[in-house]
Amino acid sequence: MSRYPRSRGFTLVELLVVIAIIGTLVALLLPAVQGARESARRASCQNSLHNLAIACQQRHDSHGSYPPGWVVTFISNSSVNVEGWSWGAMMLPYLDQRNLHKDLAVNSLRLDQVLNDPSQTNTSNPSAAQNFYSNLVTTPLKIFMCQSDSGYSGRGQVNDSRWLSRLATNPLNAPSRNGVSNYIGVAGHRRVNVDTKNTGAFYGNSATRMADIIDGSSNTAIIGERDTLFCNSGTWLGCQNSNAYDSYDASMVTGYDQPRINAPPDATSGAQNAVGCGEGFSSQHVGGAQFAFADGSVRFITNGVDYFYVNNTGNVNGGAGPLDHRNTQQSGPQAGRTNGVYQRMMSINDKLPPGDLP
Repeated sequence: MSRYPRSRGFTLVELLVVIAIIGTLVALLLPAVQGARESARRASCQNSLHNLAIACQQRHDSHGSYPPGWVVTFISNSSVNVEGWSWGAMMLPYLDQRNLHKDLAVNSLRLDQVLNDPSQTNTSNPSAAQNFYSNLVTTPLKIFMCQSDSGYSGRGQVNDSRWLSRLATNPLNAPSRNGVSNYIGVAGHRRVNVDTKNTGAFYGNSATRMADIIDGSSNTAIIGERDTLFCNSGTWLGCQNSNAYDSYDASMVTGYDQPRINAPPDATSGAQNAVGCGEGFSSQHVGGAQFAFADGSVRFITNGVDYFYVNNTGNVNGGAGPLDHRNTQQSGPQAGRTNGVYQRMMSINDKLPPGDLP
């Protein structure tokens, strides 16, 4: 007889029970792990927005105003397809990107020259100069990238529908998918082009001062999120046509308040346009999007925020009339209603109470 009892292994039933227990634990823990990861990504996005708002304040201290939403480029006998620098490109020195700002010649060359006209670079080798600039404009910058976003190209380039070389005709202009930006300047209430004044902090050739934000810096949003996966995001570099407001143009760097947060793209506009959220604000965070305010704070604004867009004639599409924040176009319960909280937070001086923001 053996001095030691013979050990026996697991039965099939016991093994199945153990596997079932492990599977149940994984199913319970996986959402928590994923939630923790998204919380970390959202916190990273919040930190980037905060840093961008602080950089805006630093730029204001140096120049007396925020940068323009985009630089409107006027060229004789030309009013279309003329690229213009964005507020993001002009903010580079305040984001530890002084060398990139200098190499791009933001202060000395127009964006259309950098992209389309290498003869302006004063070099005997325009092709080499163009390759140099093409490499610069594709630079991914983490400060402009939300970690929750999952639709950009490559290491951090804009969605294919919004690369700035799309309409270029110069044979030296190789395709250059410009660096992505998930952070879009707040243009305000109007869908206007060229240098028509808007109600927000960033529009064509704007020069908004803190003194202009009479509604209060803690009540006025200046930068918001836009995702790439559904809404084509934007770019830190500039816009394709600085004289128009379209999904290829000023909406690549700014957004206005008619589209609801996370509004689905307009299916009738074509996949490239993403009209709707592609001209407004969105994110891949659950339930809303984050905005930076003029005082440097960042708040999460939910999809259910009070929304009412006053669509009077003078308010949209380049209307020349005075901006009216009270509805005069509809009868019934909506008659006389003022802009919703969502619209008010994007105006610097509507003189309306801010409402209930988070």
